[in-house]
Amino acid sequence: MLEIKYEYTGEILKFNQFWLRDHCRCSECYNEVTKQRKYNLLDLPDDIAVKDWHSTEDGKLLKVKWNDGHCSEYELDFLYNSQVDKIVLLNDLRTPWRLSEILAKENDLKFKFTHVVSSDVCVKNLVKVLVQYGIVFIQQVPANTTMTEMAVRRIFPIMKTFFGEMFTFSDAPDHSDTAYSKDYLGSHTDNTYFCDAAGLQVLHCLQHLNGTGGENFFVDGLNAAYELKRSHPGYFDILTKVHVPAEYIEAGQHHKHSAPLICTDPVRGDIVQLRLNVYDRAVFNTLPQREMPKFYESFRKFLQIVQDPVNKWCLKLQPGTIVIFDNWRIYHGRHSYTGHRTMTGCYIQRTDFMSKARVLGIID
Repeated sequence: MLEIKYEYTGEILKFNQFWLRDHCRCSECYNEVTKQRKYNLLDLPDDIAVKDWHSTEDGKLLKVKWNDGHCSEYELDFLYNSQVDKIVLLNDLRTPWRLSEILAKENDLKFKFTHVVSSDVCVKNLVKVLVQYGIVFIQQVPANTTMTEMAVRRIFPIMKTFFGEMFTFSDAPDHSDTAYSKDYLGSHTDNTYFCDAAGLQVLHCLQHLNGTGGENFFVDGLNAAYELKRSHPGYFDILTKVHVPAEYIEAGQHHKHSAPLICTDPVRGDIVQLRLNVYDRAVFNTLPQREMPKFYESFRKFLQIVQDPVNKWCLKLQPGTIVIFDNWRIYHGRHSYTGHRTMTGCYIQRTDFMSKARVLGIID
């Protein structure tokens, strides 16, 4: 290990020498234009080691000479910020909420359509709020699919699935999905049967004629998971480990995927993704029968938290208002309704959501 004092904080930084060489940013090792490494890792000697090193007087640079004759130069800020305990992750920026807390922030979640399409500052603020609370609204949008798509593409590219890019649905059963009905839909996330579920979901009610009901509701799954972890850590641990299969079947389609209800980062333990859809569950065959009682006990306790009224924000989506929410965090549902209702919407890939947040300097 190479130990170096970081003058700005006084900390002693410790670096594995192979890692340090692997992060050389000289022109031989790194293409500054494409931001890609230029060498095969096996090109480095097995016994690579620092022969000599020194930091500059201003404490900004580390200069290293290696035992194979190669020379490297590093910015110490880069080395400092590259350590696992220094990275600012998404989890550090998210604010969990219950109903009372999100209602107090409701105005912060709303953005005007004309501002979104004309202002980069507005777009950045919208993405920042979306990262923080997991849900935003774009208001005063003409109630049609074309203008909905315009608003979304101003911020993110649209994800294509077997539902299409922009999808429009009403009471007609175009797909084998409960969403294409008038029935009650409990709190859930979409695409649990996909290997990589959509990162964001967009919904816009275009019309609701001659009927009542259809109120949408949203629950912060992050807050629910934290509450379970505080009150029943054993249940939380089970739901982060047991894989729950999900499945979607219709003519020409058969999607299947299995993962925990609460997915965590393997290094830091942060909650990365919430998966919850009681409707799309496949045959539960990933656990021995003797372990089923504890799982169902854990699952039911979590559902009690999710369905607690103090955690559920219920509102009626009106024509002209787009809602965008984090499908890896926010559970959504819908009350049953009468009459004729038409919705339009789309999905956005998680990678495109995170990319936008990084480009705008919101996350690392």
